[in-house]
Amino acid sequence: MTRNTSPFRPGHRVAALVMVAFVVGLGWGVARTTAQPGTRVFTGEVGMVISHVKAGQAAAFERTMKRAGEALALSEELDRRRQAVAWKIYKAADPLDGGALLYISVLDPVVPGADYWVPQILNEAFPTEVQELYDTYAGAFEEEQGQLLMNLTAVDLGLVVAEP
Repeated sequence: MTRNTSPFRPGHRVAALVMVAFVVGLGWGVARTTAQPGTRVFTGEVGMVISHVKAGQAAAFERTMKRAGEALALSEELDRRRQAVAWKIYKAADPLDGGALLYISVLDPVVPGADYWVPQILNEAFPTEVQELYDTYAGAFEEEQGQLLMNLTAVDLGLVVAEP
């Protein structure tokens, strides 16, 4: 019997994405954005959002993201509920230089054509709270780093190893 030992199988996918996030966090080749109105439609199989959150803003950021998750999970739209299931958020165990916190959202799989723009998700479910939630969300990001958005596609390395 053989088993796939590709580093991109589900059990190792997050570790590989975190490594990519670290390299990108060093400034290699991906545009940085700040939390500004727009859309977040991913075109890859997997999407990743790397958020640089100000020191002292972790609780506020996590509260806002929890509300976004609730909005998706409670939506009447099937695609929104599919987004909720596929959206995982990870927090780096240690702060970056300067105290900023690194959060990595892994959207696996991406819901094709779905908008992942957090303020829009919040507005759909909580229109009376959206301004306060948006202010909290936008205010949580490091001004110079903000967010990195990436579309990812798995690389099949074709590695197969016999069971031990």
